[in-house]
Amino acid sequence: MDPISAIGLLASISSLLKASKGVLDFLKTLKDAEKDLSQLANSVTLFEEALKGFDRVLRSRQAKHNISEEILRNAISEGFTTVRDLEKRLTQVYKTENSALRRMKWVQHKSGFENLDERIKSHCAQLHSFVSLAHMETFLAVCNQHPQLLEACSTMVDEMITEPLNDTSPLPALSKYPSANSSYSASMSLGGTTLSATSSISSGKGSIATSMSSASSHRRNSKSKGSLSESELAILDSDVKEQSLIIRRACRYDCYCKCHTQFTDTSSKSKTRIYRQNNKSKVECTEPDCAAATTSSQKGAIPVSMFKKAMSHLVSANSIKIRYNLNTYRMVPEGSNAMRYVKHGNLEKLKLAIESGEATPWDTAPDGWSLLHTAAYARQLATVEYLVQLGADTETSDLGTRKPVDLAFLKSRGADATKLEKDIVQVFSKDDDYIDDYEFTPIHIAVLDLYEPTDTERPTLERLIEFVDNANNAPAGTKWAHWKIKYQKRSPLYLTIIEQFRATAAENADARKVIHNLVDQKDRKFHWTPLHWASATGQADKMKILIKTGADPFIQSNLNANIIHAAVESNALESLAYSLEIYKRHPKHLNIDQANIWGESALMMAAQRCSVDCVKLLIEAGADRNVRQENQQVALHYAGLSDTGESRRETVALLCKGNGNQTSLDIDAQDEDDRPPIFDFLDDLGCMQMLIDHGARLDLFDTSGNNLLHHLCIQGENEQLSSLLQLYTDMNLLLIQKNQDGNTALIEALRHENVDCAVTLLGRKDIGDAVGQDGMAPIHYAAKMGNVTLLKKVLNHSSFVRGLKTHDGKTARVVAMEAGHWRGEIKSLLTQYNAVI
Repeated sequence: MDPISAIGLLASISSLLKASKGVLDFLKTLKDAEKDLSQLANSVTLFEEALKGFDRVLRSRQAKHNISEEILRNAISEGFTTVRDLEKRLTQVYKTENSALRRMKWVQHKSGFENLDERIKSHCAQLHSFVSLAHMETFLAVCNQHPQLLEACSTMVDEMITEPLNDTSPLPALSKYPSANSSYSASMSLGGTTLSATSSISSGKGSIATSMSSASSHRRNSKSKGSLSESELAILDSDVKEQSLIIRRACRYDCYCKCHTQFTDTSSKSKTRIYRQNNKSKVECTEPDCAAATTSSQKGAIPVSMFKKAMSHLVSANSIKIRYNLNTYRMVPEGSNAMRYVKHGNLEKLKLAIESGEATPWDTAPDGWSLLHTAAYARQLATVEYLVQLGADTETSDLGTRKPVDLAFLKSRGADATKLEKDIVQVFSKDDDYIDDYEFTPIHIAVLDLYEPTDTERPTLERLIEFVDNANNAPAGTKWAHWKIKYQKRSPLYLTIIEQFRATAAENADARKVIHNLVDQKDRKFHWTPLHWASATGQADKMKILIKTGADPFIQSNLNANIIHAAVESNALESLAYSLEIYKRHPKHLNIDQANIWGESALMMAAQRCSVDCVKLLIEAGADRNVRQENQQVALHYAGLSDTGESRRETVALLCKGNGNQTSLDIDAQDEDDRPPIFDFLDDLGCMQMLIDHGARLDLFDTSGNNLLHHLCIQGENEQLSSLLQLYTDMNLLLIQKNQDGNTALIEALRHENVDCAVTLLGRKDIGDAVGQDGMAPIHYAAKMGNVTLLKKVLNHSSFVRGLKTHDGKTARVVAMEAGHWRGEIKSLLTQYNAVI
């Protein structure tokens, strides 16, 4: 293995050691299920010790191994995966403050912990195998240089098997030579060559130390089958001199040649200073085959590329970590172009905005919704895949601690869910681990039909509610362990409920009775009760069951959403109709215009999705069309955020018409950016015409000074632009009006390279001031884009002036050269028309 790969492996092992130690420390702080956790902690401890031993083997100069780098990296990677899975599962179970819920979740995840325990044990066995292979190969490497040692050892093994140990051996007992690392040293002389070997043997049952002198005494008392010569046997039988019982210092090149055999005076060695330079000249090697014989002049300098490769290995092995991992975001308004492109599913415009620097993949609204949140909620699969590919953060949470995958999961469980929503969920997560973050109760699971595959009983919602009622009716001092035995072979949902009651009773020993209201308990992510989820998934039958058994229909989530909001989330008509029926009976407790944390009513949410039937039901029930949310937008603004189509036009028609008994609609309601609703319908001429017919004004402009024509030119809506110019003749004022950047609609069309819109405007006589920001005129933009048709329109227009320069002194000729268009017809036209004379 090359040194660079070794550095990467060592760094990976170091990171794995740190991770395993962190998990072990976390395990020691946990108190629930101590017996089961102690077994798991013991396995992690053994894994950590085995990992340390393997780390020592890799770092040792004396150790030899031929285990491939790929196998080692795979083993370390699998170990990382197991440790991370264990850490993640422990965090999921023990992040809940309620001990009863913790114990309940422990029962749910017990099988998973058992599987992880088995995986950790298999990793330990694998590490032990690696260490054993390394020791064996090291021994074989030593014997390769001295075949006599292998022969002598094989002879000793035969004799040790055939003959018992002689108790009269002059060697002292092992207890007189304690050693922390169970090490032994042996020194022998074979064929005139002194050989010293040091090895370490660690075992759970004990340590065995052997000496060559004892082996020679066995050999004298038995018939040896070895092939040693008489001179070698004589040397083996001779007494070992005291001066030869030293540990030979190995050469840095792991060679064992005569030139490196030196005896050291141990008495004087202890008196010398540790940091003392050795003035003696280095003993040069006399053996030509020895690696130490290579002179320093033959060694080349280490190239810089090796250092770069080593650093890349260190970074990839996570051995170098950033001290503070701060996520940075680009805060944008809710109505930004990037957000609008994502909501509309306009991927091409989004890509163009990101590539031009107008937007970034990390754009985030003030409420914490990133582009990825918006794409997941709007069910835009292609946009989600694009943003994830760009590296958008999938773990970012909004104000309600909801990640993009949570919004995707919500849509995948809705009444109108299709395969598309499930595919979006798969983009974020390949497994179902994210469901554990919700902390669903058994009642939630029955409502959402999230039974485990191993649960063959799958108890119905009514049976689970009845079982909870029976547990609540149990007298004080109930032996819940007896209940667990009784339901041991039943559905795990029963055991989960029993464990929650048992844990609560164990914690509150003074309490006379344990009561749990699981029917109204909220989940951890959306803070929805089972009734909310039944409403969102369109299960009116289960809503009736919950209401019948005492569920509270007036509970709101942490984001102030009620069951009407939940029904509109997924266009669940039956659930919405049942919720509105409850509203009609209890209008003071269930508000049809209830605003969530963003100020959105149910009607706004229905308008954004163009859920025509939901909008109709809400308007007929008396929903207010003029309710404003936090950005001062009304339901019409939200309808403009949806995709174009017939349902969008029907939604606009319903909002404009009302139910006849409501107050008149404020059709020109401007939001905090002074954008009226018509600005959000620029891609749909039918909706624009409908709003104009109901009195929408065309002369409004936003805070940036952009009017209707500015926005049409910015977004490149040439068809709508041409139609408006033909239908309404009083558009001259809008044509010459400038925004705060000093640009007319024509200049904005040129700035955004919307050639069709520019050509349409150049067909009119009065286009206003022909010079925009930075002194750029239409002739400069045409030269920059290199469009012949546009250039001819500009040159033939009455507003064209020869020799115009920008604020930095550039003529159209220079602009064309900078853009690489000073050739062909562009060059000819500019030379002909733009000359001073």
